[in-house]
Amino acid sequence: MRFPSRDGNPFRKRFRPGETLILLLLFIAASIAVAISAAIIYTLADGSIDFFSSGEVGVFEFLTGDKWAPSGGRPKFGVLPLLAGTTMIAGGALLIGAPLGIGAAVYLSEFAGSRTRSILKPIIEVLAGIPSIVYGFFALLVISPIFQEHFGAEYFNAISAIVVLAIMILPIVVSISDDAMKAVPMELREASYAMGATRWETATRVVIPSASSGIIASLLLGLGRALGETMVVALAAGSIAKYHWNPFEGVQTMTAYIAQVATGDIPPGVGVDAAYAVGLLLFIITFIVNLIAGMIGTRINKGKSMKKRRISLDPLISRIAKTTEPVRTRMAEGWFNVKNRIRPRKRELTLRKRYIKSWIGMGVTGTSLVIAVLFLAYLVYTLLEQGLGGIDNQFLGYFPSRWPHKAGIYPVILGSLYLMTLTMLISVPVGVGAAIYLTEIAPDSLYTRFLRRIIQNLAGVPSIVFGLVGYFMFVRYFDLKMSLLSGALTLSIMALPIIIVSTEEALKSVPMGFREAARGLGASRWKTVRHHVLPNALPGIMTGSILALSRAIGETAPILFIGFTFAKVPPSSIHDPFLALPLTIFYWTRHEKAEFHDLAASTILVLLLILFIMNSIAIIIRHRAQSRRKW
Repeated sequence: MRFPSRDGNPFRKRFRPGETLILLLLFIAASIAVAISAAIIYTLADGSIDFFSSGEVGVFEFLTGDKWAPSGGRPKFGVLPLLAGTTMIAGGALLIGAPLGIGAAVYLSEFAGSRTRSILKPIIEVLAGIPSIVYGFFALLVISPIFQEHFGAEYFNAISAIVVLAIMILPIVVSISDDAMKAVPMELREASYAMGATRWETATRVVIPSASSGIIASLLLGLGRALGETMVVALAAGSIAKYHWNPFEGVQTMTAYIAQVATGDIPPGVGVDAAYAVGLLLFIITFIVNLIAGMIGTRINKGKSMKKRRISLDPLISRIAKTTEPVRTRMAEGWFNVKNRIRPRKRELTLRKRYIKSWIGMGVTGTSLVIAVLFLAYLVYTLLEQGLGGIDNQFLGYFPSRWPHKAGIYPVILGSLYLMTLTMLISVPVGVGAAIYLTEIAPDSLYTRFLRRIIQNLAGVPSIVFGLVGYFMFVRYFDLKMSLLSGALTLSIMALPIIIVSTEEALKSVPMGFREAARGLGASRWKTVRHHVLPNALPGIMTGSILALSRAIGETAPILFIGFTFAKVPPSSIHDPFLALPLTIFYWTRHEKAEFHDLAASTILVLLLILFIMNSIAIIIRHRAQSRRKW
């Protein structure tokens, strides 16, 4: 019912100060993404200006020099060795992960049955949920010794990082490529089958060309993930910058150098300022890669790529016609004249050979998934064998120590739980509010499109760059010191894009009829969202927020600058220093004593158990919501 205004006009919109304030807060929440992006650019630019104004090196020499020696009497700051190490590891990982990922996506999309898909798809999702510090532990202590023993590799080597990074980017390539192939209209497949094509020919000549834009986007996103990875390369690839292309020797990447600065291995001075210049270059490279991937993804969502790319079946039809030509000749002229009239080709492509080729293709693509399953099984087996025996009451209830037989993780567990709770209290309200504004309130304007582009770019920023920004803004600029609050704020700005995107998807899943019915009965825009959209989207919002927080609690790079190595007591307030599980795993993995490696494996099992509980809660919420859903 619409109440009349003060002048008696029943059609004039009534002013609601409370709702106006809420809409203003939602607008501010969405605009925080702009402030975060500005803080990133300001932090990297300010540190880079200090570095180049020191007089040690110029911009041209920095970009073209082939010597990187940040410490010593005569430091050298040519970034080409770091750039070469980054390129070799990221490119090698893509070279291995691309065929494995595309092959796995082809098998899941075109050949796997519903039961097989329901088993294999969650395995890929499990690989995506494993923290990078776990992959770093596995690369240094399990994969690297194999290359040392059989191929003569150095202790720190690039090849172990390449192999593990290839598995890390596999879920990104598989997920996006599979979605792109599933989006190909079924009519194209049916037309191909109707012309006599096999499943393999349909997949390679019809489906893959149609989904090529999505496949390219998945490869670019995988490349961006590999370029920004920190923990694997910091642990396995080495900390000495050398300009070479031998994967069996150690190298240093751009992210590894920034991590080296964070751990205090670089003495204060111009070498520390160089981390900002390296971070700026890394930010620009990843920004360009993710921008191109985002543009391709936008074209796919709008359907432009399918309209502009017309998949022709003529080559396939011609090949099928040549294959069936002998059969048609027999039918027309009689089988006894076929040998005299048709000269067989030396390498005739018969129907049997085509089906053999199809079976081989299915086997090869299925092998890609088998490799992922075996890697996951070997990873879990190694962790259980090395770390399960060390989990006892002393380990869970004591404090960290320099003696491995006395070391425990009690304050480490509490520090991680406090950090996750505070991160949730900061990031979830802001992220949900920003998603509500972008999905339900904001018009399709230039500023809204700008906000969406900013959020997409934030999702692709390397995690170590967030660590730089958190240290510069919260520890130094706002003088929050190296505290629990600084760590939570740093993880919040990293988790914010994920929460926004997942919340938007949950809001969009609510049927438009709910909104139209509420607005038709006179409800305002905010009341429609508050009473009709949010209650129905709440399970999806909770699921996305839990998954975002589970990723945040497993991150190491953002809190390298802020967290502490050892502490005797857990934090008692948000201004106290803190310990976290990923940080403890990182330092124990780097320790020279093998006993601490076993402690690192035990700590990894505790971290994975916490992540498993969080993901299980998210799955239960999602399944209960889907079972109760009536639309």
